[in-house]
Amino acid sequence: MNTSNQRVDLVRGALRVALVYAAFAGLWILLSDRAMGLLWHDPEALVRASMLKGWFFVAVTTLLLYVLVRQLVGQLDAAHRREQAQAEEKARAQDLLTAIARSSGDAIFAKDEQGRYLLVNDAAARYMGRPADAMLGQDDGAAFPAGQAEQIRVVDRRVLTSGRVETYEERLDTAQGPRVFLTTKGPLRDAQGHIHGTFGMARDVTERNQAKQRLIESEARYRSLFENMNSGFVLFELVQDGQGTPVDLLILAANQQFADVTGLDPAHVTGQRLTQVLPGIENDRADWIGTYGRVALTGEPRQFEQGSEHLGTFLSVSAFRAGEGLCAVTFLDISGRRATELALHDSEERLRLALAAASQGLYDLNLETGEATVSPEYAAMLGHDPADFRESLVSWRQRLHPDDQARAASLLEDYLAGREESYRVEFRLRTRDGRWKWILSLGQIEQRSADGRPLRMLGTHTDIDALKSAEATLREMNATLEARVSERTAELSAANRELETFAYAVSHDLRAPLRALSGYSQALQEDFGESLPVQSRVYLDRIHQAAARMGELIEGILALSRSNRGELRHDRVDLSALARQRLGQLADESGRRVRVSVENGLVVVGDERMLASVMTNLIDNAWKYTGATADPEIRVHAGEANGLQGICVTDNGAGFDMAHADRLFQPFQRLHREDQFPGIGIGLATVQRIVHRHGGQMAATAAPGRGATFCIALPST
Repeated sequence: MNTSNQRVDLVRGALRVALVYAAFAGLWILLSDRAMGLLWHDPEALVRASMLKGWFFVAVTTLLLYVLVRQLVGQLDAAHRREQAQAEEKARAQDLLTAIARSSGDAIFAKDEQGRYLLVNDAAARYMGRPADAMLGQDDGAAFPAGQAEQIRVVDRRVLTSGRVETYEERLDTAQGPRVFLTTKGPLRDAQGHIHGTFGMARDVTERNQAKQRLIESEARYRSLFENMNSGFVLFELVQDGQGTPVDLLILAANQQFADVTGLDPAHVTGQRLTQVLPGIENDRADWIGTYGRVALTGEPRQFEQGSEHLGTFLSVSAFRAGEGLCAVTFLDISGRRATELALHDSEERLRLALAAASQGLYDLNLETGEATVSPEYAAMLGHDPADFRESLVSWRQRLHPDDQARAASLLEDYLAGREESYRVEFRLRTRDGRWKWILSLGQIEQRSADGRPLRMLGTHTDIDALKSAEATLREMNATLEARVSERTAELSAANRELETFAYAVSHDLRAPLRALSGYSQALQEDFGESLPVQSRVYLDRIHQAAARMGELIEGILALSRSNRGELRHDRVDLSALARQRLGQLADESGRRVRVSVENGLVVVGDERMLASVMTNLIDNAWKYTGATADPEIRVHAGEANGLQGICVTDNGAGFDMAHADRLFQPFQRLHREDQFPGIGIGLATVQRIVHRHGGQMAATAAPGRGATFCIALPST
């Protein structure tokens, strides 16, 4: 009972005393006066009786008040003793709670509605990295990173709002490092049940979670090992008759290799008897049930190789007791190995003949003793009598060429130690007559000990003396060839320079008389044209046209020469922009209306000056050959011509016959008459040379009267 309830009881007790006294007094006054009036009629006697009644009333009421007050005092005293006992009990409970909180390994805490700590035990203080007293009045921001503190406050607000207890896992960066806690939080209520904060307890489950994760990973590893092991595995439980004789085997577990060998699905056969899933297996001469039954009963493991008529396989089996009445079996299908063993003798004989023909010798090296068994061919290639020859690691090292000893011995040690995946080395060995012979040695570890130590190595020695001699000869020839190539390259460079000099000299020497010829013919026509006969004026026109034609040819020669000269730059070139620029120039110069289409983003890497010449020649070519087309159209796009993917210029002009396409890119070769389409036949030849100089390709496709497509493809870098 709390203090307020005790006070209410005391007030009620005092009220009961007053009510009892008032009731008694009222009844006494009413009843005593009436009784006295009936008993005494003499006034004097009545007065004496009234005095006696008064004293009697005083005595009775005094006694009554004594009894009632004594009872009330007793109640007050009992209430006081109960209150004192409750206070002491509460103090003991508080001390016990404090002791439990302080000694608990779990973090225990309480907060007010603003998230400020009211209680922090020692365990919580250790994780917070501050003394418990220092955390009182502080919030979570004083102990944890801001983001984590906000997450804690979110949970606190949810508990304050819902009034429910929550249990959850949280990850916090504490003074002890990153930890995982299983936290329980609930509302903190006062005596009237009003929520005025939160309380909680957090248990560090980091190690438990890590152990759980390790267990999960371990189970996954063992499950993976079980399912992916090369051997078949099956766990049997022995089934016996009344006399204890094995009569069947119950399949408890099996892996995928079991299914591969037997053809039985482990999921379907688990929980069934062996005679149910393999009817007739009890009659197999191998006596599988009896053999595995004895292993399960005696605990004596068995290893054997046995064929099964029922399964049609030959198995290598290991069986051991896995518990009371249990037998675990691992097995390998060695049917193929048995067949191989039968053919091994013939194979070895054929190998011996092949090694003799290929000048190869075999060695079988015992890595524990260092002694080697070698084939006759091994000894013969070193000039020794096979009957007397003995080989070992020591004698092999002694016969090694001094320049090869360290390298060959180091490679062998690295291979045996597992630092090299294979053993392949060339070295020179001293023959019996003292000469050096080149040997190619190959080897492989064929046997290891239980702890993985190499015990036995097999390999071959091949006589490569002739090969090494051929390699030396080839190196000499390559050196001579490189010198000849360098000499020829220099000659070609000189010839190109001479050709360029000749082209410029010829063009310069021809231009002067050509200008004179053109100028004088034009002067004659202007000064004496009216007086000259008609035929003479025709001759002068032809001279002027021939001079102009010759000038164009000279310019073509120079253009071809320039396409092979100068340093080749490698820039990002926007062919779309170059095409639009040239098409705009042609439209302004000619006044023709031509439908044009230029695809965006046609960007290549190359020399911008040369690639501008490429686009100019291709677009000029298309513009010229659409001159007689009713509705001319020119497109610049990414496309394909004759199987070559690249950047293309397509027109719907005159086109050409593909049968003559091989003449397209030859200088001064044309497929159309001069009176149809004027030109000198140098543009496409220039384009091809520039494209080839960039390491690219060029192709064309066309049809007479249906236009043409020319595509170029350049490397990306």
